[in-house]
Amino acid sequence: MTTIPTVPGPRWWTTLQIARDPFRTYLKLRKAYGDTFIVRAINGDVVVTADPNLIRDLFRARTHEVAPFRVEAAEPLLGRQSLLVVSGDQHRRERELLTPPFHGRRMHAYGQIMQDAAERATAHFRPGANIVLSDVFLTISLDVIVRAVFGMVDPAAQQRWEAAIRTLVKSILPAALFAPVLQFSMFGLSPWDRFIAARDRFDALIVETIAHRRATNERGPDLLSLMLDATYDDGSPMTDRAIRDELVTMLFAGHETTQIAMAWAVYRLLQRPDALERLLAELDASDGAPETLATLPWLDAVVQETLRLQPIVPDIVRTLTVDLELGGHAFAAGTHVAPVAALVHARDDLFPDPDAFRPERFVDHTFRPWELLPFGGGVRRCIGAALATWEMKVVLGTVLPRWSFALRGPERAVRRNITMGPKHGVRVTVCGPRV
Repeated sequence: MTTIPTVPGPRWWTTLQIARDPFRTYLKLRKAYGDTFIVRAINGDVVVTADPNLIRDLFRARTHEVAPFRVEAAEPLLGRQSLLVVSGDQHRRERELLTPPFHGRRMHAYGQIMQDAAERATAHFRPGANIVLSDVFLTISLDVIVRAVFGMVDPAAQQRWEAAIRTLVKSILPAALFAPVLQFSMFGLSPWDRFIAARDRFDALIVETIAHRRATNERGPDLLSLMLDATYDDGSPMTDRAIRDELVTMLFAGHETTQIAMAWAVYRLLQRPDALERLLAELDASDGAPETLATLPWLDAVVQETLRLQPIVPDIVRTLTVDLELGGHAFAAGTHVAPVAALVHARDDLFPDPDAFRPERFVDHTFRPWELLPFGGGVRRCIGAALATWEMKVVLGTVLPRWSFALRGPERAVRRNITMGPKHGVRVTVCGPRV
């Protein structure tokens, strides 16, 4: 068993480097210290790894053996009953309860909602117009969330919810969530005051909607309706607070991540015209129905390669709750372990020429969960992974056959809250309709 090296230097400096440019920083550290090394950050020592064997063992850990990292940072936003915050038996119960809506027929019911949202958001496109694709895809994602998650079908209600969501998202100061010293009040004028006010207004909207649904017994195919009728294994229903926390979690786990991934996909396709032409040929030969788009092999390969090349979340940190041996190393309970998707996805032994956009890697080949991890893995893998890839396929498969675009400049990944996205949002010119 080899000793894991520790990255030297002040904690604040290492933390700052990772916060500002995690991809470049992690790649630099891996080159210097190998696949696994210890980072001394301001919020604790973290074992950072790109070792598939170590990650495999971590992903095989049971529910009671791993917990989320520093949950106190997320609680002001997500609440104490969020699936991303709870651990142990509570996490198991919540996950079992929430898994069915994200699979099978229930998930497929959202396909038409996604396609309708894509058509509405792009109906105003005109040849020669300069647009930012991440803004367009954000509009689509919010439309999908408001309708599929919260069940708002009335246009006025949709606008009210979208405005509340945008206000809440803009009010978030990521540094304040991770640094309690910034969580101070100043006569309602501090950034933390603005965040709390926006969060409370959004919470009031959720509480009002839950009360209305319970009083009228109004239900639909949306996730809120499913939660209102769901029961745990002991027959008890979800509390209003639990529903609120899970709804907010779904909002923040899904609204920005999916739109960033779709913008990156178009960016990469425009850089590689032959891959785009192959995709357009596949889309043109299909009937364009959401269920059909989900089965197209080249579209799936494009989505998978985009998520490999541009992972939205730079690292996935887990805290061991028991002593475990991972990848031949013995770790004590309390150790923080972070598989880094950007490092694993850059391994040339797994992905030859890893910096290149090559969807063909995924044609007739399936990578193992510890080799491809854009949604994490193990018992805490993102519960909405299937829904996210479903939305990417439906939206891309709806927009690209209808409109052609030309890039207006290069992009690079930069920090956006806890996610990584294109600095300029992928600027394009609308060349014209294709059909």
